[in-house]
Amino acid sequence: MKIRNYLISLLAAFSIVPVLTVMVSSITFFQSNTTELLQKNVESDATQAADILDQFFAQRKSALEVAADLPGVKQLLLSSNNGEPEKELQQYRKLAVNTFITITSRQTAIRKGNSQGNYVKRSCLVNQKDIVIASDDSEAMGVHSPIGEIMRNVPIDKMYVSDIMQNPNYIGGRKYFEVAVPIFFGGVYQGFLQSTIDMTYFDQICRHTFMETGRTFIIDPMGSVASEYFTDADGNELSNIKSMSGNSDFYQRLQEKDLDKNPSGTIFYSVNGVNKFGYYSRVAGEDWMIVSLVKQEELLRPIQHMIRVYIILLLIFIALLIAIACLEANRFLNPIRDLSAAFEEVEKGDYQTQLSGTYKGEFAEMALSFNHLIEKIKEDTDVLKLNETRYALIMEETNQVVFEWDIRLNRIYHTVYWTSKFGSSAVDEHPDSGIPNFRQVHPDDKIIMDDLFRSILLSGQPGPVDVRMKDICGSYIWCTVNVKALYDKTNKPYRAIGLITDTDSQKKKMQQLENKSRTDLLTQLYNKVTTESLIKEHLKNSSQLLQGLIIIDIDNFKSINDTLGHIFGDAVLKKVASDIKRLFRMSDIIGRTGGDEFIVFVKDMESRELLNVKMQEVCEVFRNAYTGEDGTYKVSASVGGAVYPDGGSTFAELYRHADEALYSAKNSGKDSYSLYSGTFLESAQ
Repeated sequence: MKIRNYLISLLAAFSIVPVLTVMVSSITFFQSNTTELLQKNVESDATQAADILDQFFAQRKSALEVAADLPGVKQLLLSSNNGEPEKELQQYRKLAVNTFITITSRQTAIRKGNSQGNYVKRSCLVNQKDIVIASDDSEAMGVHSPIGEIMRNVPIDKMYVSDIMQNPNYIGGRKYFEVAVPIFFGGVYQGFLQSTIDMTYFDQICRHTFMETGRTFIIDPMGSVASEYFTDADGNELSNIKSMSGNSDFYQRLQEKDLDKNPSGTIFYSVNGVNKFGYYSRVAGEDWMIVSLVKQEELLRPIQHMIRVYIILLLIFIALLIAIACLEANRFLNPIRDLSAAFEEVEKGDYQTQLSGTYKGEFAEMALSFNHLIEKIKEDTDVLKLNETRYALIMEETNQVVFEWDIRLNRIYHTVYWTSKFGSSAVDEHPDSGIPNFRQVHPDDKIIMDDLFRSILLSGQPGPVDVRMKDICGSYIWCTVNVKALYDKTNKPYRAIGLITDTDSQKKKMQQLENKSRTDLLTQLYNKVTTESLIKEHLKNSSQLLQGLIIIDIDNFKSINDTLGHIFGDAVLKKVASDIKRLFRMSDIIGRTGGDEFIVFVKDMESRELLNVKMQEVCEVFRNAYTGEDGTYKVSASVGGAVYPDGGSTFAELYRHADEALYSAKNSGKDSYSLYSGTFLESAQ
């Protein structure tokens, strides 16, 4: 038995342990290098696409500048600004229009099937009065350009790039944007030359894929995707990063980036629990951005494959070791074991022991022991299983209400589902009021709906708003209202299409999560961040009344945990938090800001004496005996306070002075309180 145990120990020490060590080290090294390499691949794809886009915008700028510098274009612009008659302008306009036709026809992009498509849809020359005086699109002639005021502030060497736009009456309702360069003569602004560009060129970049789940897309400053139809790796259409499908925090993560300091960099986010990695880079100056994204599970896939290979090799190696050990045991261990058994019998005084009589039984025992060892090894190795997580996007089918607003008549038309959702007559029609009146909207949210419709009347395109609306059962539910307006040739809205979505369950879940994030899980008091935020907000809007800040620190709390255990320590914290909460008003702010530190903010006090009374009551609460199993441990606290405005006009000043008072109480022997007052401290036991 001793020989068997010794051989098993040697087998583990010199075979399995080194193999496991090498395997773990190799996987760790492979993981760090592979992940970095794949991330560099994503960065390279985004950087390459950003370079292409920078070249694209640089070429557009160069083409516009060359065209603007042509004599015919210059003369037409000067003549128009000088008020010369239309007859004098015709000869120059014809030259300018031919130039624009050349620009439009030569700006092409290779599409699928090697066919070429023009991505410059039209070019326009605009004078000082923001009127189009020459264009290869006859419908644009004489139209007032909406970007005229913007172009007056564009430097002479810069090019303006607009946000992505979409007009159902222009180029079939497809997306487009404007690029323009200002024209100066003798340092004086004369007008500008602009081109309208559709998504033909950008669709090529957005169709580009890398790896299996890698996608690249371009966004404008408003988050709109520069593509007619872009889908992510899961087949979900994406038109704006602010409205990504599923529970995505991409837009939130991007907002956390300081893009001025870091115009390019990596970004980690998730969609419905699926972790993703990306790289972003600004293009077109500081306005547009290109993003390359890939699922993190694809980055980890080579590592997972490597782990599986290592495990298979390890199992094969262990099986070979066991086979060799069994073969060697037949040759060497059986005679040694027979001899050992014979020696044991001899020690008992039996000198008649025969080795042949014990050989078969010992061999059976050895075989049984090795079988147990094999089973144990298999049991240990079976624990190393890879669980591959399968993710699926769950799209919930929700009933939505669609309505149409005839702005000129101020009349609402809606789908049948409106009646089943909100009741029969949901809208009051008042032609003279200018905007519809939704009776189902909560009175507190009515101003939000009114502002939404007024914004449309002012030729705006407002984003969606969240309001409470009374359903057919008479209960208020949260709904998201999104309205898009249609404009006539004079850029005045004449009709709007609205969509009302029931988001009550999602809204309430978000409110529950927000409430949970504001509290300390153990004591159910406010956590540190929330406490400080609420105090600062109150101080910002506080009146001339006195405000009090109290800091409470449990004396020798570490010894409580060390002596009575963390479970008892947690019980003390919960009991103390409950007792402190009963001492103060519902309007006061109470929070746990550290392991054994609490803060109380007493609002709108009539006198300083009230804070002294409250601090004394806090000390009395702690002087109650909190005991462990031995029933002998006493808990006390040191308390420091400061009064607004004498003790500070900001949270930082109040906290610093209250902290000084706290340490004065501790230096006085603990189990006491102290109040900061000007340059001295008022203390009491």
